[in-house]
Amino acid sequence: MSIAPGSLQLENVSFAIGERTLVRDVSLSVAPGEMIGLIGPNGAGKSSLLRTIYRTNRPSSGRVTVNGENIWQRPASWVARHVGAVLQDMPAEFPLTVRDVIAMGRSAHKRLLEADSAHDRALIEAAIDLLQLRPLETRAFRTLSGGERQRTLVARALVQQPAVLVLDEPTNHLDIHHQLQLLRFVRSLGITVVAALHDLNLAAMFCDRIMMLHQGEMIATGAPEAVLTEENLTNIFRIEATLVRNPRTNTIWVMPA
Repeated sequence: MSIAPGSLQLENVSFAIGERTLVRDVSLSVAPGEMIGLIGPNGAGKSSLLRTIYRTNRPSSGRVTVNGENIWQRPASWVARHVGAVLQDMPAEFPLTVRDVIAMGRSAHKRLLEADSAHDRALIEAAIDLLQLRPLETRAFRTLSGGERQRTLVARALVQQPAVLVLDEPTNHLDIHHQLQLLRFVRSLGITVVAALHDLNLAAMFCDRIMMLHQGEMIATGAPEAVLTEENLTNIFRIEATLVRNPRTNTIWVMPA
C-alpha cells in the first residue's frame, strides 16, 4: 500500500470552550514522513489539540494547514481524504463486520452509495493483510477485543490513504507485544504521523520529535533526549526518574525512581 506523506502546520493554535482554554498558542511544523509524539499528563490538552488537526475542534485562534491548505477553509470531504484518525473512544455497537469497518475508509473518495471499485477492493485487501486481520474479517466489530478493534481502526485509516495520520493513544488496550508491533508498523509506512502517547519510552523509541504539553501549553519540543529531561519529568509529570540509554535501541529510557 503506497501513501504519499503530507506536511502539517499548526500556527499559534488555541482552543477554548467558554472561558476555559484547553489549548493555548501552540505552533508546530511537521515535515512529510515525520512522526511526532504528543506527551503530557492527563488533561494536558493532547486530545484537544489532535481534534483541531482532524477538523473536530475549530481553533479559537490560529490555523491548521495540511499540504499548505487551511483545513477549515476546505470541505469536510477534503479533510476526510487527507487526514486519517484513530481515536480513543470509537463506538463499537454498530452491526458491521471488520471488513465493513475497514471499507468505510474509502467513503470519502466516493459518491454516496457508489460501489467499491477494483482499486478500493485492492486497498481494503492490502490493509486486512497488513494488520493481520484476515481471520477476523467476517467477525462483528462489536465482538472484538480492544486490541483487535484498534488494529481494525488503523486499517480503516490506512485505506483512506491520508496525507497525515492522527493517533490518539493508539496503544490503549494493547499488550506490550502488540504495542511494539503497531508502532513499528506505523513507523514503517513512512507517512506523516502525530500520535498522543502515554508511554514515554515508546514515544522516545518511535518518534522523530516529541512535543510536551501541560495545561494546554507547549512546554518543550525537539528530539526525545532534549524533551525527556529530569527537570521536565519532575516539573510536568511530578516524578523523579533516572535517564539512561536503552542498550538495544540507543534511545533515551525513563526509569522512574
